[in-house]
Amino acid sequence: MRYCILIACICCLYSVKAQTAKQCDSIIDVVTKQVMYEKKYTEGLRTLEDMVRITAENNYLSQHIKATNNLGLTYMQMLDYGNAIKLYTQAYKLALKSETLKDDMQILNNIAIVYAQDHNREKANEYFQKAFKMAGDIPDTLRQLGFSSNLAKLNLEMKNFSEARNYIEFTLNNYKAKYPPIIKVSALATENQILLEEEKYDKVIANCPALIKQAEKENLHAELTELKIILLRAYKGKNNLYKAKEYLNEVLKDPFNNEFKRDIFDLQAQIAVIEHDAQTVFAAKDSIAELSNVISRSKHKEILENSKLQFELAASQHELQMHNEKAANERLIFWIISGFLFLILLILGWVFQKKKQVDKQQIILTQNSLKIADLELEQEKQKTELLHNQLKEKELLNALELEKRKEKMARLQREVEKSNKILSDKILFQSTRNEMIENVVQTISEIPEIKKDRHLHQSVSDLKFHLKEDTKWDEFTTNFEDLNSEFLTQLKQLHPNLNANDIRFLSFIFLNLTYKEIAILLNISPETCRKRKERITKKLDLDAGLSLYEYLSSLSTL
Repeated sequence: MRYCILIACICCLYSVKAQTAKQCDSIIDVVTKQVMYEKKYTEGLRTLEDMVRITAENNYLSQHIKATNNLGLTYMQMLDYGNAIKLYTQAYKLALKSETLKDDMQILNNIAIVYAQDHNREKANEYFQKAFKMAGDIPDTLRQLGFSSNLAKLNLEMKNFSEARNYIEFTLNNYKAKYPPIIKVSALATENQILLEEEKYDKVIANCPALIKQAEKENLHAELTELKIILLRAYKGKNNLYKAKEYLNEVLKDPFNNEFKRDIFDLQAQIAVIEHDAQTVFAAKDSIAELSNVISRSKHKEILENSKLQFELAASQHELQMHNEKAANERLIFWIISGFLFLILLILGWVFQKKKQVDKQQIILTQNSLKIADLELEQEKQKTELLHNQLKEKELLNALELEKRKEKMARLQREVEKSNKILSDKILFQSTRNEMIENVVQTISEIPEIKKDRHLHQSVSDLKFHLKEDTKWDEFTTNFEDLNSEFLTQLKQLHPNLNANDIRFLSFIFLNLTYKEIAILLNISPETCRKRKERITKKLDLDAGLSLYEYLSSLSTL
């Protein structure tokens, strides 16, 4: 259907001299799409030249600029950079007469692209700069970001890394989510290219996987392949050949143009040389040579196609005159092709001879490299065995030392437990004895004869007072601290809010005394002892399910 519409528009164009501006825009857009995506150069050149003439006759300035610019774009697609620059210059002069600067910027950008493709980087930089500044003056941020991204790539090619980073920073700082994602991805890809040139491989490896996922998500095929190649080069720079080959296999499956293919086959050859894989090296070199021939043939084919198209266009205007020139051109083309083919044969013969010499030298180098690698491998094996034996000896000594330490710790633990048992038995004995004596004294004090004898009753009261004195605690505290200093230190450090009575109570719990025994020692009831235990447990803020005794025992092992 689209082709029918185009034919109808062209018929109307020839039948009606004066077209409306809207009709001209429609025809230019349709023809330009044919040129860009379907390579219909013959129809495109004829129609666009007619549109240039018609828009000029009707003073449609905007459409005249557009037709002239797109005609230059067609010649650029055909690799005719001379005519492309000529038409872009004409379009720029027309754009200077218009009220908007958008056409001026786009044409300057197109001129810069032509110079960049023709490897005239200085002129490309000059026109990119003009377009960038003009976009900033309007302002038109989206276009300026596109020009900034182009300037970053150009400065990267010119090895002006500092200048390239400035444009990348400008692009990223001014990028917004509503803009096409290709702008941001392209800028970040250029930034990683710079890091790669500076051999900052770790940063490249950290950055690229996320960018690859974004490029896959946005269907940015060219940027996706470019990022994979960057990551491949980074892993190669890090000598991580496993990961490098993983990405090499991925990019070999991707759809990409011949320029990418040249880089990929070259990387494949470099990796194969490192791995001493002579067969892969030769295959990659053959692929590069064949690719160079394909690119060369393709370019010459496009150049010839361009010449043919220009010839056909001129023939439609000067049919009789061009008939004679056609024969002369065909003879010239025949001799050019003949000379070109002869030159190719000479080059192929020279390449074949050089390849034989290189292959022979490569085989010798590979054999020597394999011998050296075998010797190095044997030395490395001996070193590994020696280190392994030393490691075993060290592990054995460490195991023996650890066993000795465990036995010593167990012996010390048993001794402490034994001493604690003696200490607890002693304090229980003393407490029980005092309790018995106190009961006897209490009984005696109740005897009527004793009560009547004032002097004797006072002596019994003094005896009861001395029994209640806390003299037994000094000896207990001193002995307990000597035996369990680490336990007390840990307890005080972890729980500084405990008072002396709390620590004394916890010491009895640590000795595994019952509530009844503790109540006797502290001269309190078992119920009071239980309540004190609950209060101190809250102070310690223990986890649910962990008993007080288990927690205190764990402190002695820290």
